This record gives sequence, C-alpha cells and structure tokens, in this order.
Amino acid sequence: MKKTVLTLGLLGALSANAVTFHKADQDFLKQIAKYGITQQNLDSAEYASVMNIETHRISDYAVIDNDKDTVVKFEKSDKKLEDLHKLNVTDVDGAQLSAYEMLRDRMHNNTMVILKDGKLVYEHYWNGSNKDTRHTTFSAGKSFTSSLIAIAQSEGYLKLTDPVKKYVPEAKGTVIGDYPIEYVADMRSGFALIDTKKNAYGSDWDSSMEDAISWHGDVDTKWIGIKDYTPHLTKLSTKQGSTFEYHSYNTELLGLITSRATGKHWTNYFEDKIWKRVGFASTATIMVDREKNPVTSGALQMITRDFALMGYIWQNDGKNFKGEQIVPKKWLDDVFKGNDDVRSAWLKGKEAPLAEGFYKDQFRVLNLGGKKWLLAVGVQGQIIAVQRESKTVIAMFSSYNVPSSPRMANGFFHQIIPVLEANIK
Repeated sequence: MKKTVLTLGLLGALSANAVTFHKADQDFLKQIAKYGITQQNLDSAEYASVMNIETHRISDYAVIDNDKDTVVKFEKSDKKLEDLHKLNVTDVDGAQLSAYEMLRDRMHNNTMVILKDGKLVYEHYWNGSNKDTRHTTFSAGKSFTSSLIAIAQSEGYLKLTDPVKKYVPEAKGTVIGDYPIEYVADMRSGFALIDTKKNAYGSDWDSSMEDAISWHGDVDTKWIGIKDYTPHLTKLSTKQGSTFEYHSYNTELLGLITSRATGKHWTNYFEDKIWKRVGFASTATIMVDREKNPVTSGALQMITRDFALMGYIWQNDGKNFKGEQIVPKKWLDDVFKGNDDVRSAWLKGKEAPLAEGFYKDQFRVLNLGGKKWLLAVGVQGQIIAVQRESKTVIAMFSSYNVPSSPRMANGFFHQIIPVLEANIK
C-alpha cells in the first residue's frame, strides 16, 4: 500500500491526540538539588542506582497508555529456577561467587523477570523497587524503536532499503543521506562525530546532539532535535556499510524516519501498534525534547514485567498471547539469521572481542554459552535476552556504574545469562 511522505516541517504541526505530554517534576528536582543532583549530572556513575528509577520525574516526557482490558497476567510456570545462592559464577578477578552475590553486590542488578514458554518462572525486585516500578531502558529501548520501524515497513510506509534523504531532507549533502536506512539500523552508517569535547557516553554521541535532544533538560542551544544536528554530519569515520560503530544518533534517526514516513507522532504510532496491542500491564513514559519529539534511542521507561513481555513477542515470532502478529515475523527471522555484511561489520567493530556474533536492526545476536541469544542491551545492564529454541526470556534492569563496560558485558553475557538459562528445570 502506497503512503504519502510528509514534507519538511509538516510533522511539527501534527497533534498527539492520544499520548499526553508532561513537564519535569519541579518539586522533585528541588528535592534532589539539595544533594547536588541536577538534570546536568543525573546520569553520572554516583547517581545511577537512584536516578534510573522513575526517571520521567526529571525531564519532560510523554505518557504512553496501555489497553487495560487486554493486560497479560502471566501464568506461573511449572519450571523453577535454582536458588540464586546455589548457582556458581566467576567474576573477572577469578572470584567464585553465587549468582546472587554477582548480581546484587557486583553487577548492581535491580530487578529480573524470567519467562519460559511465555510463563513466569522467576522474578525479583531489589534496590527499593517492586513490580510496579518503572525503570529506564536506556539503549535496550533501541530494539523497541527498530521493531516499530519494521511495523511501518510491513504496512507499506517505507522500505529499509530507501535512502535516508527520502524522509530526512536535512541529510542531503551529508555522508549518510544517499545510503539506505538499513545501514542506520545496523549501526553501519559510517559518520564521524563532530565534537571534540567528550561526555559521559564517550564515543556514543556528541554533546551537541545530547543538548539538541534535551537529554539534560533544556540548555542554551539553537539545535532542537536531531533534525538540526543531522546537516552537520559531513565527515566519515568508516566507509558506509562496512563497520559496526555504535552511535545512538542512528536510533534517533530511525524514530524521526518512522514519524515522517507514517505521518504520525512517534509516540502515537508506538502506542497504537505496540503498547496497546501486546498486553502490557502499565503505562510507559518516554523523554521528549523541546518540540515534544521523543528520545527514541534510550529514554523509554517501563516496569520489568512489561520489559519481559516484549522479549516474549520477539521470542514468539512477533505474536502476542492472542496470536496476533505485532512485529513482522520475516523481519525477526532476518534479525536472528543475520547476513555476511553484518557479521563482517561486527568483526571490524570494537565489541568483537566480547563475543562471537553480529549487530543487526538494533539487536545484538551473540553466542553465549554455545547458544544463540537475541539481546536488547542498555548501557548499565538493562537487558532483554531471548533464546528462541528454549523459549527463554530473561529481562532485567540494573544500574552498573560504568557505562558500556567490558567487565559488565562479561558478567551478564558470559556468566549470568547462560547459568540462569541452564538452571531452569
């Protein structure tokens, strides 16, 4: 079915009829300011265990409604997870620890939900949280963003083989404009960052983009949203399509393309196509910039059971519990399968030493413990791990205090996840 592409500027005039928008909680900001916590430093290592919980209070945000009549109530599985105190893992220093000690003391885990065959095997809630506490997904939310653009493609709004500039005219004349959206989705777009000043996220993104998307609240910048950042991407870091190089800008671009291709505000389209159709138990929130554009690279907040439920959708060929197709099966099959291009790109990227695998469509697909796992991963241990053959989903929120640490990856990927999956009996 043929759709009409929005012309530049039209999207800003669209109204968001279903989703509601809210300002940061000023009383809460005053409360935390007494202890030196501000919008500018809230994601520093010291505050991770506090500020990753109910994060919407500290920024402008949108509320995405669920369908309260279709909430999934997980059936208890007859499978059980062995007591975490009895499961043995090894940390990088050679210490032999229980999985409980590793998770709680060393990996700063906050919550976990494990599903098998769509049934609840295990859950825990630490660090003052409970089953109703919303946590920030950080970059694990990227896989939600890619799932939505896959839905848009299945509905005929766009093709991932289309050039970026078809939907983002601001990209004309840049190093990404003439190349396919799939390069963006696979983190193979090749552009070089433009700032010399580094921030807490290192090589992930520019401080100028961080300011444009209001990551630290409204700051003094002429750029609003990534549409204003995009025209400045005029230099290459690597050849387009050749190398996996992780930049959150790519996901922000996927969100913008989805909005422009569908002619709908991203939050409304996400609510209609995913959040009201899966059976989520709670509302979700997402940070927005000064023009109410959502931060689609890592600012979703949700409860842990809903986090796990999205993992079930990916594990169950894209279908919900009623058998309705939510995420296109063929697209998911292609993600799980990968291809020569993404495998080659992974080997040239800096994460290749961490595990055998590849990065495709905002997912890592890695060999962990001899099994293929689909992973949505956040910077501090926000993880949805899906093992398709055993029908296992392990979802967790953590607040590890060093972003994108190889030690964190080793602890979760090569110790915790394989041990947990092997001890569901």
